Amino acid sequence: MTKNLEVEIRGKLAKNDFKRVAKLLKIGGKLQKHYLRLSVDLSPGFNPKTRNWENGSEFDLRLKKSGNDEKISLKVGQFHLKKRREVEVEIKEGQFLNALELLEILGFDKGMIYFWESWEYGYQNFQVKLSKYTESYYTWEIEAQEENLDPHILAETLGLKPYSKKEYDRAINWENRHIHKLYEKKLVKNLLNNIKQHLIYGK
Repeated sequence: MTKNLEVEIRGKLAKNDFKRVAKLLKIGGKLQKHYLRLSVDLSPGFNPKTRNWENGSEFDLRLKKSGNDEKISLKVGQFHLKKRREVEVEIKEGQFLNALELLEILGFDKGMIYFWESWEYGYQNFQVKLSKYTESYYTWEIEAQEENLDPHILAETLGLKPYSKKEYDRAINWENRHIHKLYEKKLVKNLLNNIKQHLIYGK
């Protein structure tokens, strides 16, 4: 189990900027991971009709699979904050569905499914993640590896503009309506199979 204070900012990328930033990171940093990510968001307070957390839940509860790695993640604090407490519990590979069933029994049975492709780079004591959701929708995240570092400085260096709170709210609402899917176990099983095929064949 890991427990720390996450210092992170994020924003959206145009396709051309995705290529530009990826090139900079390859030159000045190191590619640490490349994977398909499945994230099942079962945070409390979700309304399936609006596809939103209308009461502004302070808890961000997710079950994540990134390549072979699987874990339960809980972030505490409003999602737009730069600093949030994060608790992660790693689970054995292949236990994703069992962990999902456990959360369902506890009452966490409504939410969203997120699925995308990510590249994580180590760059100047930061972790920079570039993600592709569709052929036309890309995002970035910068997380400081030391609490006293400010990810805004690196974002400015890379020519990236972080979301404001209002912009992040708008982006999440748009993604939930147009990209992400409502939680259902059958879809989770299909996406787990997609990850398995990617690990075997690399595509």
